[in-house]
Amino acid sequence: MSVAHVHGVGLFTAGRPGVGAFFSGSDFDPDVERPVARWLEGPLGRRASALTRIGVEALEQAVGAARFDAKTIATIWATAHGEHETAVSILSDLFAGEGRISPTRFHNSVYNTASGYASIATGNRAPSTTLSGGPDLFAMALLEALCTLRGGTREVAIVMADEPMLAPFDSRAARAPLAIALCLSERSIGSLAELRSLERRRIAPAPRHPDFGGLYVSGALPLLEAIWRRRAVRVPLEIDGGRPGGVWSIEVAPAGERSSGDERC
Repeated sequence: MSVAHVHGVGLFTAGRPGVGAFFSGSDFDPDVERPVARWLEGPLGRRASALTRIGVEALEQAVGAARFDAKTIATIWATAHGEHETAVSILSDLFAGEGRISPTRFHNSVYNTASGYASIATGNRAPSTTLSGGPDLFAMALLEALCTLRGGTREVAIVMADEPMLAPFDSRAARAPLAIALCLSERSIGSLAELRSLERRRIAPAPRHPDFGGLYVSGALPLLEAIWRRRAVRVPLEIDGGRPGGVWSIEVAPAGERSSGDERC
């Protein structure tokens, strides 16, 4: 399969809004708990859930860095648990409250909530897919994006977002939400890095980050760091290992440098 080129990246987590802020070792900013998400104005901004806001914020950063058109770019949204906080709130209203459900929370509970808000905010009618994938979350999002490009789409964005799970579910030690976005194209001009050879390999999985515990979105952090530090390396895409066939991984190289692998998808 042809090489995919990364043209822009985005990241949001509490205290470190942006890829540079996250990987540069800058101090935690306690005032940054809620993303700006400028696209979500008026009623959209008032109704959007926390998960939707962080996903849209990461997408804004990536699209802005790539200088892609927010109105025409295709999008792949990936989330392990979807609007988890909204769903827990609805269940609490049903069983512990008066039994009434907020209409706003109800329409925020669907899996593709963030995709819908972003599409409305930008007037984007391009194809949009929302998927899940457990430990394979990032790999499946990348596979979908690579196939989308191979199918003739010029530009595609991947947006992944999840938040710590609330009781009574297992939080797996996650303390903060995380949203990551990448803008991809088959064009090399103006790109930051190139990706190739998405496959399972017997390599070590990505380490668990202390802030994100078992959030599968954090499996994208090694790739973002390699892009930001301009490293040529094969990186793991998942934080859980030990399964038959090894760990999903991909080769990344700074723009203009050739990686050592083949072109298999």
